[in-house]
Amino acid sequence: MRRLTPAQLLAELDRRQPFAPEVREAAEAIVDDVRRRGDEALLEYTRRWDAPSLTREELLLPPEAPARALAGLPGALRAALEQAAARIAAYHRRFVPESVAWTDEAGNRLGRVVRPLDRVGLYVPGGRAAYPSTVLMAALPARLAGVREILLATPPRPDGTVPPVVLAAAALAGVDRVIRAGGAQAVAALAYGTETVPAVDKIAGPGNAYVTAAKAAVAHRVGIDSLAGPSEIVVVAGDGADPAWVAADLLAQAEHDPLAVVGCLSPDGALLEAVAAELDRQLARTPRAAIAAAALERGFLVQTASLADAVELAGRLAPEHLSLQVRDPGRWLGQVRAAGAVFLGPYAPVAAGDYAAGTNHILPTGGAARFQAALGPEAFVRTIPFFAGSREGVRAWAPAARTLAEAEGLPAHADSVALREEPAGGGEPGPAGSRSAGSAGSSALASTGGPEAAGGPAPGLSESGAAGDSRPAVAGPGPRSATGSPVADQVGDLRRGPAPDGGPAPDGAPAAAGSGLAGASLPAPVPAVPAGYTVADRPAPIKLDANEAEPWPEELRQELVRELARALEDGAPHRYPPRPLRQAVRSLVADYAGVPEEAVVLGNGSDELVQAVLGTIGRRCTAAVAPSPTFGYYAAAAAAAGVPYRAVPVPPERAVELDDLAPVLDALPGQKLVFLCRPNNPTGLSCSPAVVEGLLRRSDLWLVVDEAYAEFADESILDSLDLTALAALSGASSGAFGGASSGVFSGAASVAFSGHPGGWATGRLVVLRTLSKAFALAGARVGYAVAAPPVAAELGRWLQPYNLNTLSLVAARVALQHRAVFLERAAATRRRRERLREQLSRLPGLVPLPSQGNFVLVRVEEPAGTVGETGSGRGAGGQAGTGAGGQAAAGHGARAGAGNGAGTGAEAGSRTSPGRPGGPPTPDPVRAAALQDALAARGIAVRSFPWEPSLAGYLRVTVGTEEENAALLDALAAALAGLGQQPLAGLAGSGRSEPGGSPS
Repeated sequence: MRRLTPAQLLAELDRRQPFAPEVREAAEAIVDDVRRRGDEALLEYTRRWDAPSLTREELLLPPEAPARALAGLPGALRAALEQAAARIAAYHRRFVPESVAWTDEAGNRLGRVVRPLDRVGLYVPGGRAAYPSTVLMAALPARLAGVREILLATPPRPDGTVPPVVLAAAALAGVDRVIRAGGAQAVAALAYGTETVPAVDKIAGPGNAYVTAAKAAVAHRVGIDSLAGPSEIVVVAGDGADPAWVAADLLAQAEHDPLAVVGCLSPDGALLEAVAAELDRQLARTPRAAIAAAALERGFLVQTASLADAVELAGRLAPEHLSLQVRDPGRWLGQVRAAGAVFLGPYAPVAAGDYAAGTNHILPTGGAARFQAALGPEAFVRTIPFFAGSREGVRAWAPAARTLAEAEGLPAHADSVALREEPAGGGEPGPAGSRSAGSAGSSALASTGGPEAAGGPAPGLSESGAAGDSRPAVAGPGPRSATGSPVADQVGDLRRGPAPDGGPAPDGAPAAAGSGLAGASLPAPVPAVPAGYTVADRPAPIKLDANEAEPWPEELRQELVRELARALEDGAPHRYPPRPLRQAVRSLVADYAGVPEEAVVLGNGSDELVQAVLGTIGRRCTAAVAPSPTFGYYAAAAAAAGVPYRAVPVPPERAVELDDLAPVLDALPGQKLVFLCRPNNPTGLSCSPAVVEGLLRRSDLWLVVDEAYAEFADESILDSLDLTALAALSGASSGAFGGASSGVFSGAASVAFSGHPGGWATGRLVVLRTLSKAFALAGARVGYAVAAPPVAAELGRWLQPYNLNTLSLVAARVALQHRAVFLERAAATRRRRERLREQLSRLPGLVPLPSQGNFVLVRVEEPAGTVGETGSGRGAGGQAGTGAGGQAAAGHGARAGAGNGAGTGAEAGSRTSPGRPGGPPTPDPVRAAALQDALAARGIAVRSFPWEPSLAGYLRVTVGTEEENAALLDALAAALAGLGQQPLAGLAGSGRSEPGGSPS
């Protein structure tokens, strides 16, 4: 190894060339010959240098050969190959480019469509060596990008065969054809095509100098990845680096090629000499000593003034591989300006990246890392910008465009713009016809972005990003319905769910993120947060519109005051939230939930965790899907995250069933993200556990079960699932939300998030909970998610640092330390809920639905003509525990107590309406609005849902304290009297506690 100064090193390596002039001339001659003579020349060169007896028919390997090679591979080698393939695919899947579209403030639609290349040719060196890892590194990114056809060219051995391990890798990576040819002749065949080899759009993969020169010669005709030179490694070694490990990493690259570039930079001269000694010792026993020795003779050891200088020098070299064997390598990574790939710390040898770390080993060399990157899915797509203007949007761009065109002396450009300005001013378009600029833009977009464009399905586009892994593994015709129309036609516009009758959703409904480009017209712009969804934050003396809990007991309030004062003394609010406090709250949540701490993610309310799910899992999915009506924030958050949203209409008086969701999920391609609010807000109904189990048995979706109101249902879906692996992993044996030992719920099932023998893909389950409701911490905004630890870790990485403030964490800690108090309060709320439902059912024209939340959804009807007719045929609205609601509760085992009428899957919608025996429910939106206004005039706020058409004529009422419920009932009686109806006799005052009843 030579000892050089930094200046000497830079001067020498600035003169590197990927190939010599004579190599270029020879390669260009071969390329031209194959271009002219096709297979004849290709076979001639292959016989001359690789396989003398190869025939023309043998140029293309039989299509079954790769699969046969994989099947015959020794077990240990196949396992290693499969493990490497899985890691490489997992790494590169994160970088698949996505289509993006948005609408600007003026209403113009802009974006970028991503299309995979149609056919690519991958070159893998061969002949006397076998490189299956290069097959994986080249083919897997192409396959993930959606390339339609992948060709692999590799030199055959003298007997004409290709190593089985290379073919096995081709099978694993999805290679379509294998060509037995190498060198410049193979590059030429891929670029120009022959009788046997079809021409490709791009060539990628490393090779010798002749391969590199041939790629340069055809770069005007096809795309290439880079011009690869000899392998390179630069190690930056700090104090504490192990000389033996540094030497081993240098030697590993030196054995590739006598021209390999190997060197070490360090401010420690003694360390450099120790590395040199280790190289001499290890070289003596390496089998490829002759090759490595030649490379080491050209190698370099450079002492720098400081470690910072060493890192800066390495960046100027822009090596293929940069190894940072220093203390705190992550900090130094931020100082690296250019490198093909960086390996951090002593346990990240470059050889890991060559095979199974997951990163790609096809990297720029010769300093090209200054302007090129590692091979990845980005190399195998084309991006197509688009602009679709609207008549209203012309003013946003036309004046600037026209002025610039005039300044550049291009009057026809200016005239083209000016023609669009005239219709935008209020007139009609000119001779082109009656279409406006907006409709013309729509047609243009439809013609370029439909599901059949460019031979493949259009990826779903969103307002701010694409819908994750919506691109299929192999491009091709999209799925079609039985009628021949694209499945998108059946699924509907992903931006906005249809109304219950199947028609378009009204303007007030929450819009979701952008749909795919398929369709006859441009979708309307979508606001970042749909205008229809609002929070219930208007002040009122009695707030029964936000599902908030009653105030804390006085003794707990005083304890909270003391704990907050202590926190202020200890550093709040000028210090960031201390880690021990956050850890304590996470531990308390895990104990309450009966899960290991690593399965818990704390959020700023469960709403932030909805955002986290959409920002991580959602971006990989075709769409987010949820029953409707449900919690309106799902649609709003999906729009903000750029995830298409599909609402599935379900009658509001029954819970969602698997048959409601299955057709939509089946029609949507790719992975889906399903939200289930259970109990559902705003209906109060809980779907059957069988719905959750059925969804978890599917392999094409992720499931989020939102259990914000679980304590009022007294059951969790986790209690219903036999999940064991996570509990075994953590040594836990408590119930899903605590067994008898934890005193929360009485479930005996253990929690897990791995596969269940019955087929539940529980690793795809995320359960959301909150302390806002049962724990009365709505003002503190503390929520949590329970998920498989790897999923929980991914969600946690999405969240902002310190997402929970110190005061909220203190409040959460106090609440969880006294959870028995709050769970008893939840039980008291359940009792008040059933009394309130019974009392509401006695008011004319009000039909309270079964509920498992801390609220009741009330259907407001025009009452029957006589008082005697009201109350008849009401099922769940009459006596608590009777009718459809009570039957459902008994059937699904919700631990709500006998006869509470809050069963899961209640078919309240099948009940007859007063005055219309046997008919469907007849909610009266006008009467409901008048009733809400009358209550507001009396200082009582209740909730309506103007953006949700199926809830027109319904009001949601929070279960308040006994006093609040009594005031509500009195106000309702007065309001109904004012609307011309008298309540049933004996109702007045019935909202207060019955004799001997609980005052809670």
